[in-house]
Amino acid sequence: MNNLYNRRKIADEVYFTSVTDKKFKVNKIIITFITGLSDKVSENAIIPRMLVKCNENLETMAKLNRRLSELYSAGLTWSVNPWGDYQLLQLGANVLDNRYALEKEDLLRETLDILLDCLFRPYFENGLFPEKSFEIEKQNQKDDNDAEINDKTRYAYIKAYEQAFKGEPAAIRWGGTNEQVDAVSDADAVQAYKRMISTMRAEIICVGESDFTGVDKIFAEAFSKIDRHPEKLSPVIVSAPQTETARITETLDIEQSKLVMFFKSADGYRERYPLFLMQCLYGGTESSKLFSNVREKMSLCYYCYSRLGYEKGFISAECGVEEKNLEKTEAECLNQLSDIANGNFTDEDIEKVRLYMINNIRSSRDTLYGIASVCLNDILSPEWAASVDEHIARLNAVTREQIIEAAKSLRLDTVYILRSDKEGSAE
Repeated sequence: MNNLYNRRKIADEVYFTSVTDKKFKVNKIIITFITGLSDKVSENAIIPRMLVKCNENLETMAKLNRRLSELYSAGLTWSVNPWGDYQLLQLGANVLDNRYALEKEDLLRETLDILLDCLFRPYFENGLFPEKSFEIEKQNQKDDNDAEINDKTRYAYIKAYEQAFKGEPAAIRWGGTNEQVDAVSDADAVQAYKRMISTMRAEIICVGESDFTGVDKIFAEAFSKIDRHPEKLSPVIVSAPQTETARITETLDIEQSKLVMFFKSADGYRERYPLFLMQCLYGGTESSKLFSNVREKMSLCYYCYSRLGYEKGFISAECGVEEKNLEKTEAECLNQLSDIANGNFTDEDIEKVRLYMINNIRSSRDTLYGIASVCLNDILSPEWAASVDEHIARLNAVTREQIIEAAKSLRLDTVYILRSDKEGSAE
């Protein structure tokens, strides 16, 4: 890992990684705080939103944006995402490389200083976040929650996911519910902020044209002033399929029913590269069995694809179907998986998905965010960290027998149906 990404420890459970790539003219810094999904998700989720709005030196959003504009339109970013059983809280900055500054300004350092002020010196009024801004960000979080619910394809996936991992941290929604968000007080948010900087593991990833000389020392000094007592992260749970397939049906006033099926390995099968190729054969590309057979040849659904959630050890099949075709579509999704388990695919099929995966691996390094995401994923699952060439070599080594074994290992864990209360066309 250290040789691959130049990752090193700079404080108690704080790690610094840098990747220099001269094809970019800008630099990106991302700080990711990692914690377990818990009943604190709602208050945690509000913190990154609040921290990028202002700080002690730039007390309003207008002042902050004006200063960033002076730095050749530098920008601050935030995000909150789930990863397996973890919640990832991220703050970041994008800035033009110093080589392109007209007056030889140190753009990287000046932007970094702003980011550090936002992280370690947020603007408080009487010890709390500014009330108006705090209420706005709570509403923004609820709007994001509503957007997920209003997207019925996304909603069906979430409901199936929650059932498949019921009783595990992963079943907790990363942003909580609207009721939970409403219950978060400003004092709760301040405590969540303090908990973030003092107890959560932090991964700092810098990517861009710069070699980031000295940036690790700047972060190390900043974190040295924090009394840190890092929490111990539990390993991500990879659960076996339920002894009996869970089936859940909801009915809503929608035009198109949704079918989501979750599969888990019955024997702990975790060979990553055969699973990748098997999932692509099953429903990961436009030449896959789900797309070409269930959707195109049989015309059973409007969309049909699969995804691999490797960190939690599942494969899903997801379809948008008419009410009358729900049973046929479910049966045919199972049939297509059995087809792979029985070896009903050609060497040409394997090569197509192999080339598809190789192209994805290469293209994932085409953007700063893509490189940073690859780094973080490899850090979170270090057993699979590898260079581009190593990934490709491992994919090329996968055999037909391994793909068959991967398919045979899967059992149907959960079926979720969002049923339309009427017949109709696609939404």
